[in-house]
This record gives sequence, C-alpha cells and structure tokens, in this order.
Amino acid sequence: MTENEAKARLSDLFVSRETLSRIESYVELLDDWRRKLNLIGPREMEHIWARHVLDCAQIIPHVTQDARILDIGTGAGLPGLVLACNSAADGHVSMVESVGKKCAFLAAVVTELGLPATIHNKRVEAIEPKPVDYVTARALAPLPKLLGYTESWISRGATGLFFKGEHWRDELTEAQECWTLAYEAIPSLTSEGGIILKIMEAKRV
Repeated sequence: MTENEAKARLSDLFVSRETLSRIESYVELLDDWRRKLNLIGPREMEHIWARHVLDCAQIIPHVTQDARILDIGTGAGLPGLVLACNSAADGHVSMVESVGKKCAFLAAVVTELGLPATIHNKRVEAIEPKPVDYVTARALAPLPKLLGYTESWISRGATGLFFKGEHWRDELTEAQECWTLAYEAIPSLTSEGGIILKIMEAKRV
C-alpha cells in the first residue's frame, strides 16, 4: 500500500477532514522533531501513513469522540496523538510515556494543535487509576504483562484495545492461564494475521 493509498483509506474509517488535517500537522511535526531526537526509526517516515498512522487510526471507529482514553507506552504518539487528533473538545486522551524527550515532543504537539490531551512522564505503574472509557497500547508488551499493567482500569469498566501481531493466539493462550477474559479479536486492516484485541473484561483466575 502506498502512502497516498493509506491516507485515502482514512475516509473509510470515518476520519473527518478536520481530524485528517490535525494528523497531517502531527506527522509534519514528527518529521521535524525526529531529525533532532530519535523518536522513530530513521526509515519509518517513508512509511508513516501506511505502517503507522493508518494502523493506529483503525481503532477510531471503535471509540467515541467524547471518550476518555488512556494510552500507555505512547512513544512518539502512536496511537495516542492520532486518537487525540480525532477527539472532540469534551473528549480526552491521557498519554503515559516514561522517556522524557518523547514527552517533550508529545507536549509540543498537544500545545501547537490544541488537542484535548495530557502527558504523563511516568511509568504506567505510577499512574493513579482514574476511570476511563478505553485503555490502548501498541507494541508495548506481551498480553499477560499488558493485562497486569491495565487491570486497574479494566476492572473499573474500561475497555482494552490492544494492537497484536500474528502470534496473538499464543499470547492469548498464555494469558488465559492466569486470566478469565471476555474479548473480541478484530482483524487488522494493515497487518496480515494481526488483530485489534478488544478486552471487555479481565479477571484473575
């Protein structure tokens, strides 16, 4: 898939022109900042729309614009900033990232684009588990560890939306040794064999 094709597919995900404009501005800022800081791999910008933005945006139809979202291990803003670009004024995205330079970038984008978002320069274990509607994570940890990180929010009613690759069944099998899960596996639009793992309930065995 080319970069233009990936950008065009965003309309299939009900991404508005306003949201697309914000995401474009975010990508421009990312390209500028990554020249000074090691925010993403040196060749990742060549595939930023097809490999990253579209991949993150595929969960937009699964959240509401007024949702309270917690994104852990946000990194360079994928998916946290993409989701914040789609949030309405009464929505909010909290992004948790332990690396200071990445938090500086996240904060700069939030300020420049006026996004309804907050940055937490902490490890997820140090975050107070206030109620949210969704908790998201991409390329952060295997599912058993991810459930441990997010248990405090899922137990309070949050839905987990986790990006998982082709070995997701192995992770799920391992997790179910310690957890009883109510889940849905949503096929990924960008990763063959990958899914968005939607966790509605997670209880320790």
